[in-house]
Amino acid sequence: MKRNGSCAVNANIYLVYMSFLIIFVSLTMVNLLQFPSVLAQNATNFYDLYKKGLYLDDAGNYTGAISYYDKALAINPNYINALDNKGVALDKLGNHTGAISYYDKALDIDSYNTNVLDNKGVALDKLGNHTGAISYFDQSLDINPSDINALNYKNVILKILGNHSRSIN
Repeated sequence: MKRNGSCAVNANIYLVYMSFLIIFVSLTMVNLLQFPSVLAQNATNFYDLYKKGLYLDDAGNYTGAISYYDKALAINPNYINALDNKGVALDKLGNHTGAISYYDKALDIDSYNTNVLDNKGVALDKLGNHTGAISYFDQSLDINPSDINALNYKNVILKILGNHSRSIN
């Protein structure tokens, strides 16, 4: 009987997962269908320009995204999300040092932003600065001990470095 109950629970979990997957794909398709109309709009405020950058970023056009982040930042140079996402786009293009400079600008404005701290840690790790990366993940975890991204990244780096005693098994 236990075995059948377990199968029923697994089937229910699978059905819930598939339902969420269908909803996610549907929402993604709606966003992609709106994509051309959003880009066609003549944006003049920084937030619309930033959103255009996000659409291009989601489509994998990181260079185009950066140009819109730059336009948004020309209007509002302290907009942390634009600074952070420009850093992410630069990182995706392999410009880890450039990405770090934008993470630093964002952290100068808000040193408690765990997304930016995590992103800077990732970029440092890609540059081979594993110790520096861990320090940023630790800062993020000091702010939010349940930051799953920081926990995962730190754990992977510790295992790569062979420091299994500090990693989560």
